[in-house]
Amino acid sequence: MDRETETKAGEAHPALRVRDLRKRYGSMEAVKGVDLTVLPGQVYGLLGPNGSGKTTTLSCALGLLSPTSGTCEVLGVPSSALHRTRGRVGCVFDVPALLKGHTIAQNLAYQTRLRGHSGGREMQDALRRVGLEGFEQRSAGGLSLGQEKRLAIAGAIMGKPDLVVLDEPLSGLDPMGVRGMLELLEELVEGGQTLVLSSHRLHEMQEILTHAAVILDGELIREAPLDAYLGQKDTWTVAVRDEDALRAAMADDWTLRPGPAGEGTLFLEAPGAEPEALLAKLVASGAGPHRFIEAKMGLQASFEALVEERRAAAGGPR
Repeated sequence: MDRETETKAGEAHPALRVRDLRKRYGSMEAVKGVDLTVLPGQVYGLLGPNGSGKTTTLSCALGLLSPTSGTCEVLGVPSSALHRTRGRVGCVFDVPALLKGHTIAQNLAYQTRLRGHSGGREMQDALRRVGLEGFEQRSAGGLSLGQEKRLAIAGAIMGKPDLVVLDEPLSGLDPMGVRGMLELLEELVEGGQTLVLSSHRLHEMQEILTHAAVILDGELIREAPLDAYLGQKDTWTVAVRDEDALRAAMADDWTLRPGPAGEGTLFLEAPGAEPEALLAKLVASGAGPHRFIEAKMGLQASFEALVEERRAAAGGPR
């Protein structure tokens, strides 16, 4: 096999793999033992609030920062030798790196030389896909934030790289820009490319992701297919007057978790329970249920519940 992503058995390596990654700045540990695996074809979200360690994790994974400890591989190649994947990885961080004194066309021409592409048709196709076709002679220094981001992404997707990594791809975009960006990402996926998207814009990310990892305070707190965050089997959204009575009535295999922030509700997981029998037990408990519906948890609500659980386990404020 002559491709770095192929094993001797002919099976593809993970597009990105991180093992026990730690990154320390002096006495502050920004990333604390993170493990991630992104397989070919996935649309993988690295999710968390600003300052959670997402960008540091990606910077180490792509060889821009040296880990304090742990290992990182991209397309089967150690991140320290990422030059061996030339032209097969495209990435854009939250602040695009552009040549502000040059035109859009000159910026993309420079990218083609760096990444070993031919330019020409590839450049025009990339500009068309990000909505900048016809603006080739415009100065990059006069672009809006959203246009800068689209130009940077045009450079990242030229030549159809195997892996595209985008840090906060939706930041700075208006609603129409967000819709256009999601459509572009869907087009990349349909073309067989693997995407890693770092974001705190969870509502929009829900539309595109196949898998997600949640990072909080530098630690990975969950990595799972998107359905595991959204499909809450045997889970109900409940609101009661007496939470202590509800907890006293709970069976050993029931789980009670915080519901969406600001809604005053809880998520009750009761595997195998019939809705009528479960409601009857809640009424008999004296908890005073006044809301009881099957849960349809979105990614934002699932993320908030994970954060609440984490803080509660650590004894912090809820």
